[in-house]
Amino acid sequence: MNLSTKRLAGICLGLGFCLPARSGGIDQAWTLGAPEPPAIATPAASASGPSPARKYQLGEAQYQAPDVGLIDADGGGVALRPFLAAEGPVLLQFVFVTCSTVCPLLSASLSSAQTELNALSGGKHRLISISIDPEQDTPEQLRDYAKRFKAGGNWHFLTGQPDDIKAVLQAFDASYSSGNKMYHKPLTFMRRSPDAVWRRIDGLLGKQDLIAEYRRTMGLSD
Repeated sequence: MNLSTKRLAGICLGLGFCLPARSGGIDQAWTLGAPEPPAIATPAASASGPSPARKYQLGEAQYQAPDVGLIDADGGGVALRPFLAAEGPVLLQFVFVTCSTVCPLLSASLSSAQTELNALSGGKHRLISISIDPEQDTPEQLRDYAKRFKAGGNWHFLTGQPDDIKAVLQAFDASYSSGNKMYHKPLTFMRRSPDAVWRRIDGLLGKQDLIAEYRRTMGLSD
């Protein structure tokens, strides 16, 4: 096992699930063993001890989406600003199709939580995955990616022109260092409604953590 494989295996073991990752068109050795990845196992806190530390960082901010046009997985145009401003909860991530590290894990968290999110929102939520590799991620590739993660009708995959994608990343303070997409942060953004602040989650989430943070974002009781 080479160093890269060891590092990824460590990520998989730490999170409790793995997904297929593609590199050069070849499926690597991480497979999804069940229809829905299990949640991250979190040790219970003792009655007298502190709560277990989260494995991710939380923040809140007002982000103004740029007035750009993106392209969905069907090849149709999407005006991003009004698309995000539509009524209903939104969960947003930045990924790219050929990523073999954090992107499959980010998308797995959304994939595994789809049934619960649908029940909590009454089907009014939207999941949005925006490609940070628009020169490679065509609508066709996004459709294949969506199939890999069994995306339902509430999940939207977007790509676009490089300058427009760059503007979106800057608007959400999600630009990556050295111009290398492999160094992008594992970010998930949630918003209850168009007039609410965005909840920014920096780190990898399992299914149960994602649902718990969504409930907090929506002001729902635990």
